Amino acid sequence: MIKSIKGFKDIFDEDAAIFKEIETLVSQIAKSFGYHYIILPTAEYSELFNRSVGEETDIVEKEMYTFEDKGGRSITLRPEITASVARSFIENHFETRPSPFKVYYFGQCFRYEKPQKGRFREFYQFGVEAFGDESPILDVEVIQIAFEILKKLEIRNTRVKINSIGCKECRSNYRNALIKALEPHYEDLCNDCKRRLNTNPLRILDCKREAKELKDSLPKNIDFLCDKCRNHLSKTLRILQDLKIPYVIDNTLVRGLDYYTRAVFEVVSDDLGAQNALIGGGRYDYLVEQLGGRPTPAVGFAMGIERLLEVLKGQSYKTTKKTIVYIIYFEETLNKALEISSLLRENGFITLLDQKGGNLKGQLERSVKKNSDFAVIIGEDEIKRGTLQVKNMNSKEQKETNITELTKTIKEWGNA
Repeated sequence: MIKSIKGFKDIFDEDAAIFKEIETLVSQIAKSFGYHYIILPTAEYSELFNRSVGEETDIVEKEMYTFEDKGGRSITLRPEITASVARSFIENHFETRPSPFKVYYFGQCFRYEKPQKGRFREFYQFGVEAFGDESPILDVEVIQIAFEILKKLEIRNTRVKINSIGCKECRSNYRNALIKALEPHYEDLCNDCKRRLNTNPLRILDCKREAKELKDSLPKNIDFLCDKCRNHLSKTLRILQDLKIPYVIDNTLVRGLDYYTRAVFEVVSDDLGAQNALIGGGRYDYLVEQLGGRPTPAVGFAMGIERLLEVLKGQSYKTTKKTIVYIIYFEETLNKALEISSLLRENGFITLLDQKGGNLKGQLERSVKKNSDFAVIIGEDEIKRGTLQVKNMNSKEQKETNITELTKTIKEWGNA
């Protein structure tokens, strides 16, 4: 028997139904803020992620699915989607569109990491990205979208963890101060952080293996911000406060990708324990320029769907249930059954036409196995009278109704 690849998962039954509802909901909310759907390739030239995500990150160092194609070019299955959006922005000259240019996406990503609950090697991300404006209003807008999603999904006790990691002008001062503070602790650092100390020291703040006491003792990036970055953060926090979106400043929050600048954030739920982050994002004002485009400020976030799915299942989330109607017919009434099936589907009912036919008892038994809410029995005598028999499969009651009143009868009976 051939099995699925480790870390790649089939999604079916109730999980698939919740998954689809999440996709529909997040798309509706993104559209309501004026974001447009974009579909991107799942594979890109490896250089895109090496240059954007950062060669010193765990993703590029350890987790990318990279291979050579038949032309000898290095190809990577995308480990995240923001870099692909930025590449598309440049390649398709979206800078000529009205600013800000706003898109959302929903699709697969691939990372070679240890599979665990809510985390797989093939996983899905939803995200929004906005290009062309450095206003903190846009930072808050993407956070608003995140909050609206969690609110609609009834995930409680959410708040924003936020920090500013500065810009090119002020980050170098903080970087130097961080290296100086960490050097006396060099022997206590994990091997990855020892290597990063002089190449990418901010990543040490994001390392789960370093002691919290050490991180808390380090200089705070917020104390090294230039006036422009300080004002940007201050305005962002003020707007969040005006909107009554709860937040806390987290000085160790840097996010795991090198392209981030200025404000970075995570949306967390205090009901979820240690692994409480559901959404993460921030500004990446240099990414487009870094990839060969014009200088373009940008901001966005991404959300892992599998993690959200686990949270919803833990809260006993139930999908919106559609009424299932089972059509029971006999050989001489098949054409009428087909006609009525189409009518019910047009009116929004899940409609199942019995495939085997046969006697009434057998068809009713099959309708029970299919968890039908109603059975519509189409007999020859009833058709002559212009009526149908409708059976409520929950209460076992049965009534006769005119064909023209069928959908109304099921809706009223179902809501009773």
